[in-house]
Amino acid sequence: MSSPEPVHSDACLPFSLEGRDIRGRIVRLDDTLNRILETHKLPEAISRELGEIMVMTAMLGSMLKYEGILTVQIRGDGAVSFLVADFATAGEGSGVIRACAQYDPEKWTAPEEITLTGLMGKGHMLITIDQGKFMDRYQGIVALEGETLSEAAVEYFHSSEQLPSRVRIVCERTAEGRWQGAAIMIQHLARNTDLERIRNREDAPEADDWQNACVLMDSVTDKELLDETLSLQDLLFRLFHEGGVRVFDPVPLTNGCRCSEDKLRQVLANFNADDLKDMAEDGVITMTCEFCKTDHIFELKKLFN
Repeated sequence: MSSPEPVHSDACLPFSLEGRDIRGRIVRLDDTLNRILETHKLPEAISRELGEIMVMTAMLGSMLKYEGILTVQIRGDGAVSFLVADFATAGEGSGVIRACAQYDPEKWTAPEEITLTGLMGKGHMLITIDQGKFMDRYQGIVALEGETLSEAAVEYFHSSEQLPSRVRIVCERTAEGRWQGAAIMIQHLARNTDLERIRNREDAPEADDWQNACVLMDSVTDKELLDETLSLQDLLFRLFHEGGVRVFDPVPLTNGCRCSEDKLRQVLANFNADDLKDMAEDGVITMTCEFCKTDHIFELKKLFN
């Protein structure tokens, strides 16, 4: 196991299992996730689900090979209508995450048993990857099925990439009231069509490798995933040391927003003078970013200059 400096939180760590066509990622978010959820002050159940989406987005976004943005959206017809998080590449192999949610307070009642479809109702999950001039924009969409985001993620990988995948996602409050989130994922790769056929045979050695890796991954507890005193490297070694596990450079993660007054001025430029006057109050237009909750204030008289 290659061992760079121990990574404990606010990072995603790629890894592979030695001698097997299995790759994976493990991510843990602490301050990054807590700042965002504390800013939005959502009901507990919605905060937990939004936190899980942030963790999943961080894990998937860290796979981007070029500069770009990966967005995960879940839309539904329930009391919670919209959950979204995105990951934007930053300098030196790092990433910036932001997130927001929409729900109807009049329809909201905290469910006794929290499930993804219980919160969102019928809907779909949409994943968008935009890497600018380097690659075509990609969108994948799957119906919202299953009780957890982990199950929805597995269905997405099965539908979009046809790769056997195992995903575990968790988001909880600590005893001190801070939010934490973590996830681990493994995927079984196929080098060619013949291997793909072999891999699907239950008696193939590759199938044994995959089943064994799934059993080992399933043995991890939520407490271990969220334990900041346990480095991500040590956790992977604890799970996969018998067959060997190799880790790669971590992707540091932080929270941030891409809103700016210049972008909002461009939005306001699309409205005529009468529309701007209707939007103003006491000669001022206030625009609030749904992601970071920052108020951007524009004086009406300056917009007409």
